[in-house]
Amino acid sequence: MRPCHEQLAAAAFAALCALPTLSHALTESEPLSMVFEPAPEPAERPNGVPAAPLRLARGCTLYLPAIEDARSNKAYAGNLTVMLPTVHATPRSVQSLRSGDATAWTRGALQSLGRYGLQAVPGAPPASDGGGARQAVADVALRLAHAWSVNLNLVSHVVLKVSYRLPGGATVARQYHGMGTRTNWTSANGEFMSVLNLGLEEAVRGMAIDATALCDGRPLPEPVGAA
Repeated sequence: MRPCHEQLAAAAFAALCALPTLSHALTESEPLSMVFEPAPEPAERPNGVPAAPLRLARGCTLYLPAIEDARSNKAYAGNLTVMLPTVHATPRSVQSLRSGDATAWTRGALQSLGRYGLQAVPGAPPASDGGGARQAVADVALRLAHAWSVNLNLVSHVVLKVSYRLPGGATVARQYHGMGTRTNWTSANGEFMSVLNLGLEEAVRGMAIDATALCDGRPLPEPVGAA
């Protein structure tokens, strides 16, 4: 017979492995809430190095004529894989996560640009604008929003495609990728939304840096990996 402390350790390990089966926050018919809530700034971000606070712009207005959900699969936003508590972690089942209103979710995230000193305004700039104002204009499309479970962790990948409208009618496009990770305790709706929000927030942060450059009259840097 094993000592008492070994029995307790084995029981605790078995309970930990079973956590994903204890609470299925979602069913195949229940969508994620898709409500954006920014993470605390700059500390207390789950499973990550705190991001340095950014105050990029002063008096810069970012006009957003178009905000759309351009994902190839708008119905789903990831999956939950339930693993058997075995050495080889055999998948027992895979559950798709239904997506809610991703356009409203993206719009909410863009409103958080105020934390970087940008005023986000839905719609095009006024026709009476005579130029010289500190402003940028961008059309935003959500291209990817995907969350999934990895053992006892949740991971997300979010991609925004942004087309900036430059003076004179030219446009320049950029893609912003954001990743999020956090510990998975009960596979709850709020946990999946939390990790998706971390990914979207990182993508919006990259957008804020480029929008500020345009407000300052500076050219956008070349995309990472460009020839």
